[in-house]
Amino acid sequence: MDLITTHMNADFDGLASMVAARKLYPGAALMLSGGAQEAVRSFLAVHDLGLMAQKDLQHAAVTRLILVDTQEPERLGTLADLWTRPDVALHIYDHHPVMSATSPEEIPVRLRPDVYAVEPVGATTTILVERLQAQGLALTPLEATILALGLYEETGSLAYCSTTPRDLQAAAHVLQAGADLRVVTDTLRHPLDPDQVALLNDLIQSSEIYYVEGRKILIASSGYDRYKGDLAEVVHKLAEMEGLDVVVAAMTMDDKVEVIGRSRRPEFDMGVLMREFGGGGHAVAASAAVKGTSIVEVRERVTQWLTERRQPTLLAAEIMTKPVKAIAAEATITEVERSMTTYGVNALPIVDDQQRYLGVITREIVQKALFHKLGKSPVRDYMLTDLYHAEPDTPFRDLEQHMIERNQRFVPILAGLKVAGVITRTDVLRTLHDDVLAAARARAKGEWPASAHHRRNLRGTMLSQLPARAFILLEVAGRLADELDLSAYVVGGFVRDLLLGTKNLDLDLVIEGDGIAFAHALASHVQGQVKEHERFGTAVVTVPDGLRLDVATARTEYYEYPTALPTVEQSSIKKDLYRRDFTINTMAVALNESRFGALVDFFGGQRDLKEKTIRVLHSLSFVEDPTRIFRAIRFEQRFGFRLAKETLALIKGAVKMELFRRLSGARLLNELMLLFSEEEPSRTVARLAELDLLRFIHPAVKQSDRLAGMIKGIEDALKWYRLLFLDRPVEPWLVYVMALMDVLPAKAMGETVKRLAIAERHADAIRAGHVSSNLVVRRLTKQPPPTPAETYHLLSPLSVETLLLLMAKSKSEVVKRHVSAFLTVHQHVRPILTGDDLKAMGLKPGPQFKKILAGLLDARLNGEVDTETDERAFVSQIAKLA
Repeated sequence: MDLITTHMNADFDGLASMVAARKLYPGAALMLSGGAQEAVRSFLAVHDLGLMAQKDLQHAAVTRLILVDTQEPERLGTLADLWTRPDVALHIYDHHPVMSATSPEEIPVRLRPDVYAVEPVGATTTILVERLQAQGLALTPLEATILALGLYEETGSLAYCSTTPRDLQAAAHVLQAGADLRVVTDTLRHPLDPDQVALLNDLIQSSEIYYVEGRKILIASSGYDRYKGDLAEVVHKLAEMEGLDVVVAAMTMDDKVEVIGRSRRPEFDMGVLMREFGGGGHAVAASAAVKGTSIVEVRERVTQWLTERRQPTLLAAEIMTKPVKAIAAEATITEVERSMTTYGVNALPIVDDQQRYLGVITREIVQKALFHKLGKSPVRDYMLTDLYHAEPDTPFRDLEQHMIERNQRFVPILAGLKVAGVITRTDVLRTLHDDVLAAARARAKGEWPASAHHRRNLRGTMLSQLPARAFILLEVAGRLADELDLSAYVVGGFVRDLLLGTKNLDLDLVIEGDGIAFAHALASHVQGQVKEHERFGTAVVTVPDGLRLDVATARTEYYEYPTALPTVEQSSIKKDLYRRDFTINTMAVALNESRFGALVDFFGGQRDLKEKTIRVLHSLSFVEDPTRIFRAIRFEQRFGFRLAKETLALIKGAVKMELFRRLSGARLLNELMLLFSEEEPSRTVARLAELDLLRFIHPAVKQSDRLAGMIKGIEDALKWYRLLFLDRPVEPWLVYVMALMDVLPAKAMGETVKRLAIAERHADAIRAGHVSSNLVVRRLTKQPPPTPAETYHLLSPLSVETLLLLMAKSKSEVVKRHVSAFLTVHQHVRPILTGDDLKAMGLKPGPQFKKILAGLLDARLNGEVDTETDERAFVSQIAKLA
């Protein structure tokens, strides 16, 4: 039996090639290996081509497999087993240069096809049409139309740069055979549906334009994961709308990221790009499905790959990385290896005690030295001293040429004898984005770059939403940054809430330069005060009217081990923002006067705010810092957002890794305090339970009707208490923690208090509440009911947090009334008479005063006395009895 098939998710070139191949192999069965694109499915719903269903195929009956438009077994779905069967003859027709072998003779004998027709044309259909012509086989009008669909779709209506004269000749042949171009036009060009329009709009909003070697490149990404249709059609429409040379889009689809590329320029081969992600295709159109990697990381890798080809007129100073990590010549090989691992680099410049450049050491040399047990040897003995180095004004064209000719991955940039910066192959891929280059050029001209990152300005928004004193302070900070030749930004939650229209005066400034020095200069400017934290490069400026600014040096960070606190070092604004937790917190607003209010959004924060999505920046985010999981839940519940699918999957992975076991109790408690300071912690606790996170507080803490009822009751009790405007303060987070502890046995409660490193005064309140709450409930509900005085003495030793817990956990309205009466009335009751009044009445001071006043308080609580006269009579009666 002959079987003709094509790749999964078949396009029209695949379908047309199958139809043409059936003319060459009479009697062969046609079968899709695994689905088809939406347009193909719609066409097949109207035109019956006699395709065999997979359930009807007996694999053992297949003796010859004809593959069209593919040569990759992994793209054959359930038919892949036929590829490897030695008793099945293999015929291949394709125009994708995917297979590593370039001829049938280079393919292993067992897999060697009997026919291997892989040729550099625009469509596989062309190869089959030429064979039909050679054999004089006629086409029906329907067959000709299907072949025309394959040709026109794959070559972009014969306009793609991959189109060859052979494709035009094939198109002419099918037109002469009766192909209906009206059907071709109607099939290939139909209006987008609402979901496609929404996806297209999201891609446009997130897009960035790059000009590489005179070519216009658009890179876009979308977390709009509700669209389940044909993504390629949307990307194709994007390319048509913008008139671009290259379009690459990354989109979230279920548990993976789909990457689709379209190119009109042969130097930007989409097939090569997609093979970097495990996908395939040809120079003009290609795609890949990426799992286990965040959409932010995918987009960054795409950008790195495309921006290798930069404008050769750049200078080294514009693209070099600084400040430079260098190591002393006397450092040992072991110390060098530790530094490389810490900073995530593969080479380091070596300097003397005057910081003068001596040479370079690479990871490869270090590893070989360690293998030979030379870890204690000084690095100067093994450094490379004859590497090419450049100067800040070296043209990038020259630098690039030297790197290629010398196969050199790392180039020191020297200003005199000292290292001013470095350029590595990885650095080029990471940092050569249009926003960086445009910013460098603009700063030189005193202008602000027109970049996709910076096209939105929030000056008007800040002016309308901020108090005048805050707006003026930010303006002053921006002008001061100009005077000091620094770049200043306000970042993080302030920017997020500004875009959400939420009040937030937590002003966090990031300075590209010395943040502490800037803080002192600003404080001097506004007659404020400074409190600095030199270890972290941060300072707090407090102005006379009480407004505060947290000022930090732009920094990067690394983690010594999972769950460790980060080690931070000076860096750039982009790297500073990249170290943050979620995309919605990675935005910044420029403060320098010439660009005041310009929004900086490198990582899609605006898009995720619009989509109400919480998304991490990279796939190790929760491994490095598991507390981010609690923050993700906090933001999710506070804003009514949702966790991105990939972020949710990463949370579940971190939970399985048990990373919270290694997290310090103090850090865990801090996150719980923040969680329980939100408006509705009941939803938060339910979410913690859903994600199996409660057990990290203690294994016995589990979601239950009892716990859920207490948490909801605490919410209600706190709302009620706040409306009383009492002068007795309450710490809401403590009430919720007490509720979590209430479900634990005494021993487990003690272990948890110790594990969380709870402060002693809070620990005392938790222990008291744990021991006394049930006893108090029983006494308040006994018969006969307690008097007001008895209730007062029962409740007065308890903290307000314990009292609110009592109201929340008890189902008895009697208990709630007693606690409510105590908090609103009884705790404020005092006798009118004082000790001085007792002395004036002729009573002798002594222990009896305390007893008399206590009895007087009880009498007033119980309603036995009302006026001062009543109290005097009460005291006289007690005095007579005494």
